[in-house]
Amino acid sequence: MLWSALGFEPAGVFACVGAGGKTSLIQSLAAEAVRKERPVLVTATTKMFYDQIAGYRLLLSPVDTEGTGTIALNLQPGETAAWFAGQEGSKVVGVSPQGIDKVAASAPNACILVEADGARRCLIKAPAVHEPVIPDSTVMTIGVLNLTSLGRPLTEDNTHRLELVTKIVGKQAGAIIEWQDLAKLAIHRHGIFQHARGTKVLLLSGAAKSGWEIAARQVAGYVKIAGTAIERVVITAGFGNSMQVNEVYLL
Repeated sequence: MLWSALGFEPAGVFACVGAGGKTSLIQSLAAEAVRKERPVLVTATTKMFYDQIAGYRLLLSPVDTEGTGTIALNLQPGETAAWFAGQEGSKVVGVSPQGIDKVAASAPNACILVEADGARRCLIKAPAVHEPVIPDSTVMTIGVLNLTSLGRPLTEDNTHRLELVTKIVGKQAGAIIEWQDLAKLAIHRHGIFQHARGTKVLLLSGAAKSGWEIAARQVAGYVKIAGTAIERVVITAGFGNSMQVNEVYLL
């Protein structure tokens, strides 16, 4: 199961960063936490598309109006709520990390899943200096990169903040994405785990096409040799609330 693969029980604040599967990860973790009869809160410190949280009970409330205590009281065992500050067209607006910390303190049994940066639906990314925005109470930061990016050229269609990614991986725009590039985005100090808190887990999504085993093993080996604080690498396939674990590498 996804939770055991990540190595944590479904309670606390979990920040999801990176690109190419964050929303599916959140939806799948929420579904599993609901099956465990935990109260679940999905939120963000950035904007999300409304259709990504449309199946959840929506709580629209900036912290300074109703207060975090009200949000905590609205969390029910075996149900997923989505908390956002407001709605702007097709998107919902995230809340402050300080507000999430306060809700977490008021609801210690809740599973709080936070999308902590944006990726414009790309497969890989590197964060800007202000990203990701991670609450202090975060117990685990899960960094996501997508294996289906391998073999594709580095373009703005599949790479968020292309200029930053090319700088980290040492390539020009248009060069082919290789497994080493994913590893570099995971371990670089300005890579996807920039500003991470708590346990760090690298999740490689999109393990559908043949050959993912070799690439995943190479990425895990590179990360281990680099001596980073990443605890494990989890390989998944599937999307939406049906993300499935293919392999786990303990580092």
